[in-house]
Parts: sequence; C-alpha cells; structure tokens
Amino acid sequence: METPYEITLDVSYNNDVEYRECLRCIFCMIPSEDSDDSIDDITRDENDYDELAARRAMDYVYENTSKHPLFMHLYEKAASHMFSLDKTIGLAVLFSYDYLQSFHKCIQSYFQQKESFNEMNVNYLRIKEQID
Repeated sequence: METPYEITLDVSYNNDVEYRECLRCIFCMIPSEDSDDSIDDITRDENDYDELAARRAMDYVYENTSKHPLFMHLYEKAASHMFSLDKTIGLAVLFSYDYLQSFHKCIQSYFQQKESFNEMNVNYLRIKEQID
C-alpha cells in the first residue's frame, strides 16, 4: 500500500496558493473533476480540499512519530500555541503555513535516518527554534 504522505517531495512556497498546492501534494489529495467555471479560483481551491486524504496523511505522520520524544516535544509546544494540550492539535499547527516547510524537512530527516535522528539534527533544530 502506498503511504498517504509524500515524504520524498520537496516543499517550497512563497504564497498561500503555493502553500495549498504543496499541502495537496504531500497529503496525496486527488483533484476533483469540478469544471464549474461560474465559481472563482479561491472557492474552487477551497472546494478541492480533500479532508479524508488530509486526515490519512496526518494520522500516518502522527502514528509514525508520536513515540519519539523529540516529536512529542514539537507537538506539545505547537499545541500550546492554540492553548491546548492535545498533541494532534500540535501536529495540525505544524502543518500550517508558518511551519510546513521546516516541519516537512524534519519529517524527511526522521524517516530517512530513524536510528540516528536526535536533538542535534539540523532540521529538528530549525523547527524547534521556530516553534519555541
């Protein structure tokens, strides 16, 4: 079975439209076949969001990282930005516009080198610094 999260993709964006496109790609969202020309681009973009694919991708990342203390720290810290203790809220925060690029690189590092992933990993340090 294919993973519901595209770990190998590079994530780079400079605006909201590019961010949403990156999110769709890493969450393996399938574009809708909607060809209604009467709606504007923003509405079409919002309607094209695949909540099930997003849930699958986020569950996959959480299930594969939630036992690691460094990710637990990130999830707790990010959740606190929303006045929450719920680590899954923290995960959602880390997928937000402000953090996605750094968080995705941290996920990539972890999946590529689980045995040696530690608090000195440059990508972990980058997202930790952003979220602290």
